[in-house]
Amino acid sequence: MKVIRTITYGSMALAIAAFYPQISEAKNFDSKDFLAMPDVQKKFWLSGAISTLSHVAAYKSKSHGKCVYDWYFKDTANQNGLILASMAKYSTHTPTTILIALTKRVCGDFLEK
Repeated sequence: MKVIRTITYGSMALAIAAFYPQISEAKNFDSKDFLAMPDVQKKFWLSGAISTLSHVAAYKSKSHGKCVYDWYFKDTANQNGLILASMAKYSTHTPTTILIALTKRVCGDFLEK
């Protein structure tokens, strides 16, 4: 049952992720736009974005990738609150910028060369 739920959520996240990046490019998508999205879309977008950031961080080192992944997925409810509050505070920044800043604070800079 857990596998089916994971596949279902993954499929939904992929569908949303495929649609919203195009909107973000077309309309200068910022955090206030993200906050206006329905909650279920926010949930899947964040899950996909953090998974992607963890892969990017893992390119620098596996420990950076694990840190980003664990930071979010070990306490999703708390981190969602932090992320949404940060997006409300910095509403003109892109959601990705907010996520990078929050994960960098905990896991170090994984984007530097």
